Formats: sequence, structure tokens, C-alpha cells
Amino acid sequence: MLGYAYGATRHGADVQLIRVQADVGPGFPRFTMVGLPDSSVSEAKARVRSAFHHAGLPFPKGRITVNLQPAGVKKQGSWLDLAIAVAILRASSALPSQDDPTIFVAELALDGALIPQAGLTAIGLRMREEGWSSLCISADQSLPWPLEEQFRVVRAKHLQDVVAELRHPRPSSERPSRQTAEGRWADGTCFPLVGHRVETRLLAICAAGRHALLLVGSPGVGKTTLADAFVHLLPDLTEDEALEVAAWHEIVNPAYSFTLRPPVRRPHHTASVRTLLGGGRFATPGEVTLAHRGILILDEFLEFSHAALNALREPLDRGSLECMANGKPLVLPASFTLVATTNPCPCGYRGYGDCTCPETEIRRYWSRCPGPVLDRIDIIHHVNREVGQHVDVEPFHVWEKRVSTAAAILARCPRPGESAMTGAGQKALARACERLRASERDRQKIAMIASTIAALEGRDEVLAPDVDEAIIWRNPGFASPVRNAMM
Repeated sequence: MLGYAYGATRHGADVQLIRVQADVGPGFPRFTMVGLPDSSVSEAKARVRSAFHHAGLPFPKGRITVNLQPAGVKKQGSWLDLAIAVAILRASSALPSQDDPTIFVAELALDGALIPQAGLTAIGLRMREEGWSSLCISADQSLPWPLEEQFRVVRAKHLQDVVAELRHPRPSSERPSRQTAEGRWADGTCFPLVGHRVETRLLAICAAGRHALLLVGSPGVGKTTLADAFVHLLPDLTEDEALEVAAWHEIVNPAYSFTLRPPVRRPHHTASVRTLLGGGRFATPGEVTLAHRGILILDEFLEFSHAALNALREPLDRGSLECMANGKPLVLPASFTLVATTNPCPCGYRGYGDCTCPETEIRRYWSRCPGPVLDRIDIIHHVNREVGQHVDVEPFHVWEKRVSTAAAILARCPRPGESAMTGAGQKALARACERLRASERDRQKIAMIASTIAALEGRDEVLAPDVDEAIIWRNPGFASPVRNAMM
């Protein structure tokens, strides 16, 4: 007799739903598993047999054949244990033989207990994509709340509980309440940025338009503080964006807690190319993928290796990475906002005090970062503390609201830039680019920054003053290591 159940396997964040087909027939007792299982899947035979014994369930005495469909896809991991057990129970008539729309995901302990498995978010996203409605998992784990409310979720501690549920289904439990957006300042306080009036506006521009930023300054001037403040200016992610982020983070951190806040990654300056980009046989996400839809903070930017910084070219341009996993091409998302900080020279005081560095040392210091990478950074800014100035500065929470409004305006326009400029704005851009001998990338960056500045003022239309301010921030040609060394 044949029995069926559905499970799932995962390669990175790529989930494959598997149809488990079991056949119990007469003959010498033998347990055969086909369908390209790896050793961890094949070992399920011993776990399932022991779980049946401790759950008080009769294990079939005939010839058992389990087929994992599609048979041409290699299966790995212990996610299929529960689905294999259910398929065998149905094939042996211990359970009603029905092809129900439930995905069974759990590892079986030898005593029949269900062991939680990481990566449920990726499974939930694939189920939603393919129209599944029910999921059976361990009682010790949960789905992110946006997915929890979309499925009928059956939780069980033991194989016996799964059998009881399938024999006598219980009504669906109450679905979790939808959470509201998470507040950044629950106590009503604001992030202090004393003496950084200009930089506060700069952070708002970069946060609203997701512009890459490099802060240059002497030790103690506040570069790291500004980078920390940038994190709090970003608006919350949408539910779908947050679920995509969670699916990748659960690969490296099974205990990842679902949140609507954008991810923040801070790799140390000794990080290797592999650490930044990820990849490998199992397509392990690197820092650029874990920072997807969030922020990648590179403190001490010029202390990173030349190879590591050079590897940022493609992610900064395309927002993704292409790699090979198990012989198949795979695209890793890497649409992050770069916020980097560095000293102007090895001693840190070039342009800020008494610098003792020879010019050759300064040039060598800046040459650690390839020129094309610097050119891909939208804004390179020298930080100066405005000491002794008493000016009215908008509180930080006001900038948060302006950034959220500006991001919404930019989201309405699929390609903000020159297309949104007035005639005067386009003329101002053309004149400036001609005068400064700006490259085509400079022109595009200036247009995008000008669109963000207009959005911060609540406008869809980009005016000439927006272009003028964008040119000041972008400063075409400033990315040259030689010019930085001469500052």
C-alpha cells in the first residue's frame, strides 16, 4: 500500500518542497530509501524505526521503500524525518491515507520527540508562494507572526501527538494578533548629536535615499557616533522585506528573532573576502547578504584589506551577488546601505591638527581602497565638530519622520533622478557636470541625491537648488585617492 506526506529540504535560503512516497509490501524486511538522499537523510531510517518503538507504534514488518520526489534533486539534512514517518504510517494503514496539504518539518529523536529545525521562515515563504495552507512543526518553535497568521500551524512535542492530531484533527487555534511597527524611542528620548548640525542633515539624506556614505575625520570627532545614529534614522521594513531578511539570517543564526527593523552588520576590519561575500558549497550568506535591506557599517574603512574592499564593487553596483552552490547558479541578495568611517591619514590628524605623516605615507594609506570602490560611494564627507555654535537644530525624532516621508515619496517614483527634474534643474546639472568634468556615474549620483533632497522637503519635483546642494555633497572627483591624500 502507498502512503504520502510532504516535507522540505533547504540549500541556503533556497527551499525545495518534497513529496515523500512510502510503499509497504510483502517480502523480507528491508528499509530502502531512494531519491538522492545524502547520509543525513538516509540515517533517518534508524531514527524513524526507534521513534516508532518508543511511541508505541507498530513498525511495518514487510519491505519498505521510501521515494523522495522530485527524485533528481539531492536531499540533505534531517528536516524530512517527520514526513517519512507519516508517509510510512499511512502506507501501513496506521493513519488514514490522504494526500492532505500539510508540510511536516521536524527531526525525530530516538524517543520520538520532535526536534526544532531552523529556517522555518524560508519554508513559510515557499509555502505561501506555492499556495500551501498547513504546517506541522515542533511545539518548541514558532513562525514569524506575519506567516503565523496565514497558515494552520500544528505543533507537537512527540510523534504520538502528531498521530493523534491526524486521526482526530482539532480546530485551528486562535491566530496571533498583528503587531504594530516597532518604535525606536519607546521612552521618548532622542539620539544626541551635539555639534553635528550639518552631519545630521547628511545622515537624513543618506538614510532616505539609501546613499553610500564615507565619513572622514580625526579620532574622537564623532564618526562612529554618527554611524550609530544613522541606524535609527532608517524607517521600518515592510513585512515582506523583514521576512526576506529573516530567511537569510536564520541560516547563520537559528535563534534570530523576527523584527521589522533593518539589519545592521559591523564586520571587523580583519574580515576576509569570504566573510564579506559568503558563498561556498552551501551558499552561506556573507556580511553583504546579512546586511541586505539594512546597513553595512565598516569602521576603520581603510584598515580592511585591499582585496576585501575591492570585492564590494559588484554589490554596491548591482545589489546582489552571483555564486555557485551544489553545482547550480545562485543569486545572493546584497542591497545594503554602506556607512564607512576612516581617519584622513595613518596618524589621524591630517587637516585637523599636527599631522606627522609624510605625503608618501598618506598616499599609500588611501591607496588601500581601489579608486573604483571610492567612486561608487555616493558621498565622502569630512566631519567637523561645530564647537561653540548655538543654533536651533531640529530634534532627531523630527528627522526620523522626515526620512520616513521622503522614503515613501521616493518609493512612488520607480526611477528617481533626472526624469523628476524641472528644466532649470536639468540645466543646472548639465552646467555643473560640464564645469567639473564629472563622469557619467557622477551625473547619475548627483541626480539621485538631488531627488532625495527634494523628497526630504516633501516634493516629487527636483528644483535647481536641490541640484546645487547635491553637487556640494557629491563633489565630483573627490574620490581620487591622490586628492584625498592632498586634502
